[in-house]
Amino acid sequence: MRPTVLESVIDRIERDFEIDHLGRVSRYLAQPSISALSIGIQEMVELLVEDIERYGGTAEIVNTSELPVVFGLIDEGADKTLILHGLYDVTPAEEPNWTTPPFEPKIRNVVGVGRSIIGRGAEDMKTPIAAAMNVISSYRAVDQNLPINLMFVLEASELGSGGIREFVPSNIEKLRTADAVHWLCPMAHPNGIPIVPLSIKGNLMGRLVCKGGQWGGPINNEMHGLNSNWVGNPAVRLAQAITYLEEHLETEYIEHTGWQPTEKQRNLAQKLSETLDPEQLKIDLGIHRFRYTDFKDAVDAHLFRTQFTITGLDSGFVGAGKSVKVSIPADAQAVINMRFQPGQEPDHGIANIRRILNIGGYEDIAFEVNNAYAGGGMDPDHPLVNCLLETHKEMIPEPEVWPVHPIAIPVALWTSEVRIPWVGGIPCHAGNKHAANEYAQVSGIRTSEEFLARFWERFATIHI
Repeated sequence: MRPTVLESVIDRIERDFEIDHLGRVSRYLAQPSISALSIGIQEMVELLVEDIERYGGTAEIVNTSELPVVFGLIDEGADKTLILHGLYDVTPAEEPNWTTPPFEPKIRNVVGVGRSIIGRGAEDMKTPIAAAMNVISSYRAVDQNLPINLMFVLEASELGSGGIREFVPSNIEKLRTADAVHWLCPMAHPNGIPIVPLSIKGNLMGRLVCKGGQWGGPINNEMHGLNSNWVGNPAVRLAQAITYLEEHLETEYIEHTGWQPTEKQRNLAQKLSETLDPEQLKIDLGIHRFRYTDFKDAVDAHLFRTQFTITGLDSGFVGAGKSVKVSIPADAQAVINMRFQPGQEPDHGIANIRRILNIGGYEDIAFEVNNAYAGGGMDPDHPLVNCLLETHKEMIPEPEVWPVHPIAIPVALWTSEVRIPWVGGIPCHAGNKHAANEYAQVSGIRTSEEFLARFWERFATIHI
């Protein structure tokens, strides 16, 4: 550790925070980078390359068949190299109830949170990248080298992280020169208590599609609704299949078939259920109740149950008000998101869904997978995890440790393919992900910058 250097860097963060550092956060948020609409991607990656190069690094835009990856390095000649894995793209911002235009960020008070910067990408996930750049600028401002080398892998994830899954195998030898990877994600409660995820779930995006066929239903065309008593309805059949799937997955979870948490993970879950405030969580989530009556059961399911989420349904004609069309639709589809447990391969989950549908007599329903990847994580006793936790404890006595977190990224790329240890999260509260008035807490950004400086200094001294 270099206490004098660290002290001067933290002082500089404090000095430059309100104008320069929040200014960078605002610049990043003001630049649209909407992957689903191919808006602003090139401008955003060029902005990131420019910042890496400004601080003495090298950077390139690596094109993939999906979206580009920014690959950079600030080489200080240090013994240790840390990869910063960040996400630069955002979702569309078409929600009607923004209090400020989504790409014109403003600092405002958020009820129950305090002073926050509002704009698309504040939570998901430009703020941590900006915070890391701000810390680098603070080292440069006090004429100090970073204590470690920093490698940047900044990707677009909203379409399923296809770019990075193509990038990693092509650059694996360069990536293996790093000692570890830190995922830049804001993870803290409004009161500042950080959330430390030890493992992250995998992810799948796909569709269930039902069309008329041998089972019944109209074929290749809609049919008047007067036939509904003797002709099957694809919308009804899909709804029945979804209900069957959900009930079967719940039974598998209750009967403890498939993936099971370790004893350490169960103990951490028990501690978490005793720490979390269910009533405050209901307020934060905007709900009246959890799916499970017992809060511990709700926490366990949130952590340890494979998630199967219907994110959208489409079938037939849905007009406004009195606008109707009395027809049996020719097809129906559901957009689904699945989140697998750490270490589970997507192929296993895909096969299980197909198996359940077939058991239920729904062989005709197509399961189309758009993209999928495996999650992963670290043992609670790994030196890198201890380094992260000890850094948190320098600032806040007791971080909140989650054995598994349902947020999804392809951790297995790092732990299984590159074969380096992984940690995630910075102590910044942020919210309204994928919704209007997405925000990041200003005090959390400031805390996160100090945290990163402390973590880098500590990481330089550990043995992995």
